[in-house]
Amino acid sequence: MGRPEVRITLYTFLMAPQVSEGGTRARHRLGSTEVGGIALGCAALSLEHHAEPARGRAVIGAALDAGITLLDTAAAYTSAAGANENERLIAEVLSARQSAAARPFVATKGGHFREGDAFPVDARPETLRRHCAQSLSALGVERIDLYFLHWPDPEVPIEESVGALDDLRREGKIAHIGVSNVGPGALAAARRTAPIDAVQNRFSLFDQSEQPVLDLCAADGIAFLAYSPLRGLTQSRPELAACLARIARSHGVHPALIALAWLRARSPVIIPVVGATRPETAREAAAADGVHIDASQLAELDGFTRPRSGH
Repeated sequence: MGRPEVRITLYTFLMAPQVSEGGTRARHRLGSTEVGGIALGCAALSLEHHAEPARGRAVIGAALDAGITLLDTAAAYTSAAGANENERLIAEVLSARQSAAARPFVATKGGHFREGDAFPVDARPETLRRHCAQSLSALGVERIDLYFLHWPDPEVPIEESVGALDDLRREGKIAHIGVSNVGPGALAAARRTAPIDAVQNRFSLFDQSEQPVLDLCAADGIAFLAYSPLRGLTQSRPELAACLARIARSHGVHPALIALAWLRARSPVIIPVVGATRPETAREAAAADGVHIDASQLAELDGFTRPRSGH
């Protein structure tokens, strides 16, 4: 049987230009480091549809200028023509900004890569060690801030994959270990193997199938990076869309910011990973860190949500 393949799907953050930066910006502990309440998802900047280096540099720069302190990337975020392109793009931006601002926290991932138009999963220890070395080189660093197992490999026990990451941590090549796209059982097995500082799973107002994993993270203070946080916004049922629009009007923002504010209010461990392909949307993503809903608005939105069963 061939190795599994996972196709990358992107949901880009799009909203109207009116935003609000009122309120206090959130701070989160990620291992021993403090980061902001919104992460910039950089995947689209190096996949074919938006792969324009000048645009990518402008988007990342705009996000950093607006206060985003966490960049999310992966070895798999690259075009069919090259390897580790997104990581190299980030390195280029940060190298040019070294004297202008503090270096942001960068999370990347291994065990999932691009091979032509295919996206295989291979989380064998030797592969993860090779991917980590490639990411270190592409990012131009001696230690990666946060390194995720991108997908569990059904052909490799997750204990072996995470054990390899723990070896890399002990060697000083990564600072923090994360696991992505995991269910409760896989997370428990990973945590028995090594300290896990972050999980990255899909979660949003419109898809709460990963609630059991979020509950485990919240109970023990593990950062939960929620990807595709706006997936389903434009297809939400009319009653929910109307509620979002009404709450958004009361804050003077687009409903997308309220959907992100709901995520951040849902649990203090959640950090939405928001994609952007234009500088203005990167700035709007950063502004979402300052939008807060009150308890009554949270309860009203919760009334429309019905978590489904787990992974």
